[in-house]
Amino acid sequence: MTTEAPQVERYESFLVADCGTAHTTVVLFDTVAGEYRLIARAAVPTTAYAPWFDVAQGVQQAINQISEITGRKLLNEQGRLIRPVRTDGTGVDHFAAVASAAQPLNVLLVGLFDEVSITSARKALRSIYHHEKDRLTLSDQRRPHEQVGAVVQAQPELIFISGGTDDGAEDRLLQIVESVGLGMSVMGDTQAPEVIFAGNIKLRERVQEMLGRYAQVQMANNLRPTLETEQLDDAVRLVTNLYEELKINELPGTQELRDWSSTPILPTAHAFGGIIHYFAALHKQSVLGVDLGSSSVSLIMANPEQVQVSIHSELGTGHPVANLLDMVSIDDVRQWVPTEVSAAETADYIFNKSLHPFTLSTDEKTLQLEQAVARTLIRCAAATAGRDACWPFVGEQRTPPPFGVLLARGSTLANAPRPGQIMLMLLDALQPTGIFSVALDQYGVLPALGALAVHQPLAVIQTLEAGVLSDLGWVIVPTGKGTLGKKAMEISIESDRVSFEGEIEFGKIEIFPIAPGKSATVTVKPTSRFDIGFGPGQGKKMTLTGGLVGGLVIDARGRPFTLPRDVADRRSLMRKWLWDMGG
Repeated sequence: MTTEAPQVERYESFLVADCGTAHTTVVLFDTVAGEYRLIARAAVPTTAYAPWFDVAQGVQQAINQISEITGRKLLNEQGRLIRPVRTDGTGVDHFAAVASAAQPLNVLLVGLFDEVSITSARKALRSIYHHEKDRLTLSDQRRPHEQVGAVVQAQPELIFISGGTDDGAEDRLLQIVESVGLGMSVMGDTQAPEVIFAGNIKLRERVQEMLGRYAQVQMANNLRPTLETEQLDDAVRLVTNLYEELKINELPGTQELRDWSSTPILPTAHAFGGIIHYFAALHKQSVLGVDLGSSSVSLIMANPEQVQVSIHSELGTGHPVANLLDMVSIDDVRQWVPTEVSAAETADYIFNKSLHPFTLSTDEKTLQLEQAVARTLIRCAAATAGRDACWPFVGEQRTPPPFGVLLARGSTLANAPRPGQIMLMLLDALQPTGIFSVALDQYGVLPALGALAVHQPLAVIQTLEAGVLSDLGWVIVPTGKGTLGKKAMEISIESDRVSFEGEIEFGKIEIFPIAPGKSATVTVKPTSRFDIGFGPGQGKKMTLTGGLVGGLVIDARGRPFTLPRDVADRRSLMRKWLWDMGG
């Protein structure tokens, strides 16, 4: 009689590619001493566009770099991925990919009222990368034949129709749909767009009759079944599936990546949203994610129960950055530059960055302009996301609801010379409140971890515990109105190395020392006019850990804070903030 040797569980390895508009990043996860770790990372220029038109080429180049770094052969002689791992140690067990390199979906919006159906439609569409080419509503002053021409001129890939409660108006919406049908009738089969109808359910058959001969019409639940009710989930599901089908799967070279993978290629923002939701569930608190990308800006707000994704394809640090001046004035950007810079210099920087998104900042003024643009981009995205999600007002400005963790990513943030500059950009742009920690995706791996979380959560937990994120530190932001220079709160810090007591004045932002990676007992007591999240004047004793900024950040500048109107005073104040933050 023989007995079999016990089977030893073998951890599987993962290779994940993130195909962005500017760069393609590939990361390798495997085990070291029985625990998952980030083994290697490589980034190369994306090859989805001219002259390559093959996104797989960039992925192969990055994988070859990982092979050089690790000495581990991952591709065969034909450039195909070796799967699974062979007995000689070559190859990898699993491959997954996320992508934001695909072009946004061109959308024509159709609805009754801008403030009702169109607003809800925009919220649903912000779950994907898209461009709104035009809209037709009751307030449209164009004559019927001009509306028909607008449909043809927009060249939409998706016509998204909403409007009417389930017991509401019918004829007015059908009149607009009729114009849409006339426009589609002259487009030709090669230009036929997709149609999603998310309006009055009583009109489904009529809309199908009017448009079904020209295009495939999909029906979603009414976005606004009543004026007081909004339901977006079904429409979000349909537009997400449509985006993946029309855009991601049509990226040149993705067929090879799909052949390597056993899972669909996810939009990068959705993978990032997945890891934000994962963080929220893991830590049982709300988490805010900020992705300052080259072709879009994404904000993710998640709690253990749900996640809200808000993608802004009209914004970005690359080609879309020129759109910024359609939303804000040049002075709204210049106000964040701590040195003298003219309006012409600011505009030149923005337009040159739009034409040449790969350029890097090589001097102090250009760096300051880059970071000023980053602040403005995030502020614009936050303003829209705040309206969509009904963020609370603090003063006259919407600010994110309280959260426990802020996760940020993007090359402008990751390439900042000092951690204090990163922290200040995020605090200036978002103006959050409460008590929270801030971490930076320095190596661009969070979307990869989001793609991995569904299939191997253990790998995600162990990789995060190994310190793959850059911990910038903790922040306390009181709300309330005070007098500049007057005490806003008292603070005491007790640790093995330091014992400190002090106070912070209203209008200031300061760092109180806690060594990176070291814990300290912090007691904060605001004055009666200020609130750190527990009620006016209510203090808190907590254990916090120091981060890369060198300690605990207390931002007592007020919410919302206002910059001085005098240019010299404003620049002086911003230089002081940079100095105080080690920036």
